Amino acid sequence: MDWKKLFLSAFGIIFLSEMGDKTQVTTMLLASERPLYVLYVGLGSAMALITASFVEIMIGSTVVARFLKGGHIKVFSGVAFTIMGLLLLLRVM
Repeated sequence: MDWKKLFLSAFGIIFLSEMGDKTQVTTMLLASERPLYVLYVGLGSAMALITASFVEIMIGSTVVARFLKGGHIKVFSGVAFTIMGLLLLLRVM
């Protein structure tokens, strides 16, 4: 896989998965409180997402990749999200 395809895949997946989450709602509320400082709110939000993503990438590439294969991670993620979804539907969480 070439770097352009990998970059666009990562960008697309993260962009779509982050749409409408609590981070965006919080950023929107912060921006609405201080309309003159929208640029700073946007930059702060972007830097926080970049920093969190960088930490996740470093942990994933150095720790998780040593012990788990990509297929195992996909199965674990699917099972974890299914369980969380069921717990939310059943109002346990």
